[in-house]
Amino acid sequence: MDKYNIVFIKTENGEKEMLGRRAEDYVLREFADFSAKKCRIAKTEAYKEENALLDGCVNVVLTLDMPLVKKKDIETLVRQMKQKNISLIRLGAKDSLAKICIGKGVDEGVFCKQDAFLKIGDAKSYNIVYNLLKDEILDGLLHRGVQIIDKATTFVDDTVNVESGVIIKPFCTIEGESTILNGSTVFASYIRDSVIDGADVSCSHVICSHVRTRANVGPFARLRHAVVDEGCRVGDFVEVKASRLREGVKCAHLSYVGDADVGERTNVGCGTVFCNYDGHQKHKTTVGAECFLGANTNLVAPLVVGDHAFIAAGATSRTARLQSDECDKTPNPNKTDNRQTEQKQCARICKISIAQDNSSGEKSSKGRRKVVEKHAKNM
Repeated sequence: MDKYNIVFIKTENGEKEMLGRRAEDYVLREFADFSAKKCRIAKTEAYKEENALLDGCVNVVLTLDMPLVKKKDIETLVRQMKQKNISLIRLGAKDSLAKICIGKGVDEGVFCKQDAFLKIGDAKSYNIVYNLLKDEILDGLLHRGVQIIDKATTFVDDTVNVESGVIIKPFCTIEGESTILNGSTVFASYIRDSVIDGADVSCSHVICSHVRTRANVGPFARLRHAVVDEGCRVGDFVEVKASRLREGVKCAHLSYVGDADVGERTNVGCGTVFCNYDGHQKHKTTVGAECFLGANTNLVAPLVVGDHAFIAAGATSRTARLQSDECDKTPNPNKTDNRQTEQKQCARICKISIAQDNSSGEKSSKGRRKVVEKHAKNM
């Protein structure tokens, strides 16, 4: 019996997700490159098992709810079966440990008690398998040069790519298609489907975002569909949603940046809010390079702020709107004409630019600035 046949049996528990993949995906991936000369693999339903068995060789029937099983474990079983002239073994057929071996209709004594043959059943067995699989994934990262401070409080999906040189401190969960590149440090953070490229992320929530080199995020920041460029600072209680912070932007405290593009080296003051929602739809705000947005500034979108602009603390900057008599009319969302008219009016952009005050012919030591508002002409 040189050749052996593996029959995978589909199960409901095999569909359960575990650390980024379904349980059955771990099993099928492990045996994906098995040599066809020595092994035949069939995936079928339990009631079709008999049709998948082969005469004259060793048959291993394996349920797909055992994600820890490895090729070497099956090969060890096959050798034992050949020595005892056993033609069939069913793994995971009755209980959480694969213990039953049936050969030619007679119970035989090949017992497999390794953790590899644990199967997912109730909540307790799921927890046991989950933690064993977690440790297996983390051991692989440690072997590749990833520094993991505390395995007990670190959770990394099997789908995550972590390069060597990364430091993962306690209380981190990294899920989905995330990539953590060399030079990054993460601590007490939740990261999903994101790229951390040589940045520091601390006590923060990062979803579908890209944080680039030398950026510093946290503590208690939240990024959603955001791009944070090199050298940016996103501080405590700052949320960045569907926005890009370009190189060197500082947004240190208590701010909301939504649907915005913030230019290089701009300072976003404490309490600044990008007001992106008008009650019907979201609008975008564009802020130029090297701007200063004072504390408690409100930027009402759609809005464009020019380079080097200075907006005083507590100011509200907004676009030109409807005339006062038209504003009193409540738009009817069922009438497309009202909505289209409002959108056209909202498209008026107030560009804020900076002009040096040259009336005295000299520049003051503090670089006095004058804010000039230019309204777009009527459409």
